[in-house]
Amino acid sequence: MKYMTFNSSCPYAGMANMLEKYGIDVEDYEIALEMKLPLFVDKNEDGYVTGPMIQEKKWFDIFLNRYGFELLEESVDKAKVFDYLCSKETAMLGVKFDNGRNQYHALVYVGFEDGKLVFINNKHEGSDEPERVTFDKNELEECIRDVTVVATLEPCEKRDVDITPFLKDSIEKLNSLQKDFVDFCNKPHTNKELLENERGLFRPILLDGPTMMKLYGQEELYEDMCVLQRAFIDVAFKNKSDNTLLNSCFDMKLMDTVFDRWKQLINEALD
Repeated sequence: MKYMTFNSSCPYAGMANMLEKYGIDVEDYEIALEMKLPLFVDKNEDGYVTGPMIQEKKWFDIFLNRYGFELLEESVDKAKVFDYLCSKETAMLGVKFDNGRNQYHALVYVGFEDGKLVFINNKHEGSDEPERVTFDKNELEECIRDVTVVATLEPCEKRDVDITPFLKDSIEKLNSLQKDFVDFCNKPHTNKELLENERGLFRPILLDGPTMMKLYGQEELYEDMCVLQRAFIDVAFKNKSDNTLLNSCFDMKLMDTVFDRWKQLINEALD
């Protein structure tokens, strides 16, 4: 079994666990580093995403194609997921189960035993959570979305994906994130507004950003991001005050420096 080695890496540990079924021995951090995950920035319906929140086929295929696989994502009605999984050697999907998280967590289907599907629970090594969980058809339907995206691996011709377009687009997204971040900080906001923007605006630079910079060996950049992270935690989760002007809580010069150094790393990869 492959374990999670960095924050929120369950989809990447899940990818490693699926690949192990096909004889490929790799860890989640090796996938992230080989595909240059710390350099990518994207945007979706929830806002900006970086690091482990980047989970679509186009990103995973950067790594997978090199090893002769591609990701197949299929939307399946919940009533059909059980039978769909029974026809697969392995697959990954989001399941909400009683593990202390009020969110969907990536599990990897690995087999069928005694009328139940068996899943690897992607977790950190040493965690008290079970390594494997099982569901019968009814149990599974109770903890998946009405339409569930199921990810499987399909063989393909080995090839190297040109990541140049991804890097160039990441710089554009990072410029946009910086502008939106600064604009938000320059206006007063309620605590509710801070929390509503935590995932799509603050998380990329203050949570997933530090995780990625540490993984990428950028210790100084990691520490500077953590300084900003602690400032946000103080104002959003401890003080919880309204009419907050974040530019008086953050070191905005440090913020600009953090963005500039991140963009510099991307530009260096483009050279």
